[in-house]
Amino acid sequence: MPRTLDDLPPELLHMILAHLGCEPHNTGIIEPPDAHFRYRQQKRDQPSWYSLKLQPLVRLCLVSKRLCSATQPILYQEFMLGYGDSWLSEIYTWDGRLLSFVRTVAQRRDLASFVKRIHVVPYLLQASREALQRKRKELETWGPRPNEKDLMIPLEIEQDLAFFRDIYGLREPILRQSILEDEAVDTLREIGVALNIKGPGRLSAKHLIILLLAALPNLEYCSLFFGSDLQKMALYSKSLSAAGIPQLPLRIINLSGHFESRFDLSSKARDLLKISPCLETLNLHKCYWTRERAAFPSLPSLKHIRITSSRLNEKGLENILNSCHGLRSFTYEAGRLVIDATGPSWDCSDHFELRNAAGYLTRHCTTLESVHIDLRHRGGEPATPSTFSFCELTALKHLFLNLDEFHSRFFDHRCTDKSQLFIHILPAGLNSLHLAGYIKEDLPRLKRGLLGLGQAAIKGQFPNLTEVRWDEKAKMDMECAERSLFVNAGVEFSYDSWPATRTSSREGVSIPSPNFRDPYYFPSSCDDPDL
Repeated sequence: MPRTLDDLPPELLHMILAHLGCEPHNTGIIEPPDAHFRYRQQKRDQPSWYSLKLQPLVRLCLVSKRLCSATQPILYQEFMLGYGDSWLSEIYTWDGRLLSFVRTVAQRRDLASFVKRIHVVPYLLQASREALQRKRKELETWGPRPNEKDLMIPLEIEQDLAFFRDIYGLREPILRQSILEDEAVDTLREIGVALNIKGPGRLSAKHLIILLLAALPNLEYCSLFFGSDLQKMALYSKSLSAAGIPQLPLRIINLSGHFESRFDLSSKARDLLKISPCLETLNLHKCYWTRERAAFPSLPSLKHIRITSSRLNEKGLENILNSCHGLRSFTYEAGRLVIDATGPSWDCSDHFELRNAAGYLTRHCTTLESVHIDLRHRGGEPATPSTFSFCELTALKHLFLNLDEFHSRFFDHRCTDKSQLFIHILPAGLNSLHLAGYIKEDLPRLKRGLLGLGQAAIKGQFPNLTEVRWDEKAKMDMECAERSLFVNAGVEFSYDSWPATRTSSREGVSIPSPNFRDPYYFPSSCDDPDL
């Protein structure tokens, strides 16, 4: 029989804490992949919902030493202030929280070993940055003290903050407390010494994330937001090496752009991924790729890739998909097209084409089970219509595509028997097919393809097919025929809707417009008997 609370099995302790009103995070629960920025209607004038969730555990730590020793391993499982949309709270104080946590885990290695999950929003860097900025100004005015000659205080670019205020009406939270300049500098130096980092006096606010990573030996989940230049994170190989980080045990990495901006995946965080050989899941939100010659690190354990609200070009997508060999699921949702202010533009030249994506995915033909490619926000129009096929993905069970990829402006139908359309592009072992979006005048053509798929299923060509879902915005006139045909084949046919992923700030859930609805597009003069 356990003599103290420390000796209780973790499961029983969790039950007791739940009965007391505590809700410690259960690492066994699978969260939605967008949970780190999911909108939960956090009110700006209310306390952070995530902070309130932690309060019972914090209070238990103050009751007695025994309760503290039993509760701390649960409380320190994660450091995720600002999780979801809780960062929107304007009465939450961010002052010194990151500095304090890093100092604690640097000095208390027993607590550091409990930490499995971290979530860092740019606001956590703000207080430390401002304190160090004041220190920089002090050094510029009065000169360094004898023990401060090696301090590397980065110059801050105030124009970036003004830009975000003017364009988006967004502001950083008002700090209700202040960190003293010497406190910030001394704390960084103290942390560096505790972690045996060379030259601790040369640390600055942008190194805080590296210090945090260096202090957590059992970290499995890392969620980072890239803000403006005011909120830099020095995730570069030299800095990581200087902190003594040969590799990290991370299994899940979330990388997101903050506010309305996207981050350049070809230049940011590549070095972080390079030292994460155990990575299994990579979630990217609001990214793009600019450097054609930039290499992507090898990720041999990677199984799941999810990319949302992003615009990747051909090279970027190819590099990511070539980084591993046994991918099991791939999700991609295109971000909104930014129209050039100098004139009308509806060009998708900055974005990969579906036919090429299908080709890149064949690298994983024997392992890939789920493909979700939503290009409804991509824009038009490709240089020439083309065809695509997923037939080589022999392990594929689920496929999601947007209907307008089959529009005559994108898909070359001239060499395809309309009734054979889906038969020619789908693998025989497919279980479910989801088709989202509008198709308008090309609906009759797609209807023939759908009927052909149902007839093929009756003949046994798709023995595992159990579900076909069609967008409710593109309902067919004689849907009873399609439904009864699929019923005879043992396939459930139904309508559904798929809103785009919500962004990490204020954008609401919406259904994207079709790519072919281009106000600057004029159809060719050729006549198509099917239209």
